[in-house]
Amino acid sequence: MDTRYLTVLRHAKAKQTSVSGGDIGRPLAKTGFRQLQRVCRILETVSEKPDWIVSSPALRTRQTAERVAELIGYKRNFGWNDRIYAAAPYTLLNILQETHDSAYHILLIGHNPSVAQLVSGLCAGTDGRMNLRFPTAALAHFEVDIARWRQLHWGSCELRFLVAPRFLKGLKNA
Repeated sequence: MDTRYLTVLRHAKAKQTSVSGGDIGRPLAKTGFRQLQRVCRILETVSEKPDWIVSSPALRTRQTAERVAELIGYKRNFGWNDRIYAAAPYTLLNILQETHDSAYHILLIGHNPSVAQLVSGLCAGTDGRMNLRFPTAALAHFEVDIARWRQLHWGSCELRFLVAPRFLKGLKNA
């Protein structure tokens, strides 16, 4: 078995409306950019940096992905996956299972409630068991002992940390 890593990030705080009036076009708010500064300081502490970022194509998730990449020095391409927007948690699990095995640390950026249910399912074995609160820019980091991503399943991950940006406000360097 190999050790692989998975990080799940909910997009940062977005504006309530978009220029186009649609949900998919809502941009990040100033607060969202500040949230990402804090959570990326935590993400920088993991030994294995993300080598694959996959995100919803919604504007707020695209902006989140691009800002995270800038803050952590990620230089590779992104996977913009239409299936992440308004996905069921098992769809997110399927997307992760379909990832090429050359990736050892996936960073998935998506929306609630599906990302909260995904995190719950990876920890507890089913997507509805934990009643997890996963606010904007929340970050869950897992270690997974699998040889291939297709072996990922509910309950197969070891949660290393779960953090929300509001808990980092008072910490030094965060």
